[in-house]
Amino acid sequence: MDSLAGYLKSLSDPQLNAIKTLSMDMYPAYISAARIHLPNAVDKIAFDHFHVAKMLCSIVDKTRQGEMKGIPLPARKEAHRSRYLWLYGSKNRHGQREERLEAAQQVLPETSQCWAMKELARELWHRRYDEHSRYLWLEWMARANAVGVPLLTSAVRTLRKRLYGILNAMKHRVSNGNAESLNSKIRLLRIKSRGYRNRERFKVAVMFHYGRLNMEI
Repeated sequence: MDSLAGYLKSLSDPQLNAIKTLSMDMYPAYISAARIHLPNAVDKIAFDHFHVAKMLCSIVDKTRQGEMKGIPLPARKEAHRSRYLWLYGSKNRHGQREERLEAAQQVLPETSQCWAMKELARELWHRRYDEHSRYLWLEWMARANAVGVPLLTSAVRTLRKRLYGILNAMKHRVSNGNAESLNSKIRLLRIKSRGYRNRERFKVAVMFHYGRLNMEI
């Protein structure tokens, strides 16, 4: 929050008014900072597809883990092998993947329903924004609630509160995917940095790595 709030406070009024959209995740502190310091923030905050997809994928996986505990032992091993297959979209379900998922759906019905709602949400995201978009998301939320899975119901409550930002992201077609990719690389590099004797050696290694230079001299 401090970095976002500090950045916004550093801008002049004309610069703040010139901001058309601000793409971010749904972390409450970021939202609070934007709403305090950015004029008309509700019309500009955009919640990236990545974060909604991550939330729904997590629900699918946690629901699968819960259901796994209640299925007969002989079916549990095969169902466990479907763990990563639930992350695939409907367009990538074919051949052995399709067969294994169909078998898993028989013993993991709630997981299957959560996966189906995740895929419907994906379709909504990639649909062209228009005057029906809000209604379609509200319809999706009603259907997701009807599934009756507590984790999914909880996510619906969150997404309903953040619907304005989802619609803004669709309307403006904005994403902070590049920033998320950079954050992931930075986290990985921090882990790798533990093998360096000091910060300067690590910085040189980073520059060589991203410059695709050969360090074997």
